Amino acid sequence: MTLHIEDEIKTAWSALTGDKESTGWLTVPVSATGTCKVMAARRFPENVEAILVGFELESSPDPKQLPKGKGFSVEVIYDVHLGSNYKWLGLVKLPTGSEDIFLGMIGDILDIVGRKGEVSQVSLFSVFLGRIRAWQDFMSRPNIELSSESEIGLFGELCMLEAILHSGVEASSAVDAWEGPLNGLQDFRLGHGAVEVKTTTAAQGLSVKIFSIDQLDDSIISPIFLSAVRLKVSSLGKTLPMMVKSIRILLLSQPIALADFDSRLLRAGYLDSHTDFYKRSFIINDIYNIIVDSSFPRLIKANVPSDITAIKYEINIDSVLSKGVSLDNMLNQLGVI
Repeated sequence: MTLHIEDEIKTAWSALTGDKESTGWLTVPVSATGTCKVMAARRFPENVEAILVGFELESSPDPKQLPKGKGFSVEVIYDVHLGSNYKWLGLVKLPTGSEDIFLGMIGDILDIVGRKGEVSQVSLFSVFLGRIRAWQDFMSRPNIELSSESEIGLFGELCMLEAILHSGVEASSAVDAWEGPLNGLQDFRLGHGAVEVKTTTAAQGLSVKIFSIDQLDDSIISPIFLSAVRLKVSSLGKTLPMMVKSIRILLLSQPIALADFDSRLLRAGYLDSHTDFYKRSFIINDIYNIIVDSSFPRLIKANVPSDITAIKYEINIDSVLSKGVSLDNMLNQLGVI
């Protein structure tokens, strides 16, 4: 979404002035791309600013199923002046919300929806709601940009996603398997198993942090692999934004998978407008894919006292690195290739 669209929306809001007797919506069409209808709007008598987006759906969405915004509300809009061919949703800025953040969110959402190509309106609507939920998660974060540790962790997960895509796993399945940004128990749920990715830039030793008593419990899901990614900071490598771009290129022919990927990036705390924060370049030194079985050093419910219900701990896995298998071997055991 280019800046001129955001300027167009601000200009439209300024032009939409009612009087003391005004009620309901005043709207101006926005020249957004895509198959949806988009209106800049003000609602009176509250005089609140909004963007209304129309979808060609058979029925209006259930208001109870809509996401609850932070600094904005998401509403089903019923207004005869908008026409009956579309079902309308409104993103309405709350008085406490920041206009700059609201405009940034709108620009991003319209960009995501506008570049979807030939997809059904139902799929487009799903993309729209998914992006709103991603923005909710992003706005809930304590920091604007990723910490150094989170940057490394996300880079490692993207290394794995890129490798899975190159292995021949279907794009939508690969992206759907990436559950790290969704607070999944493991970073990837693939086939009938899971993969937990741990990333380090340490030159010697490989320690991983485990944040749940269930994370490495193969009685819950099996098989579980721990993929240990060792990175090296090098000017010959890729920055985090470069890695993001590489994966987007792989997903260009799959617009829904690309939209899902972008939403998960946002939920992970990555925003394109913050790329200048991520200047470090990384190369992959090693990736070890280790099956988590009875010989793997771990704490699970079966080997800790029953009174202990939550734990966080750190494992030195140097002793099991020799048991690592190839990516194809791992994906074969997971049943996806």
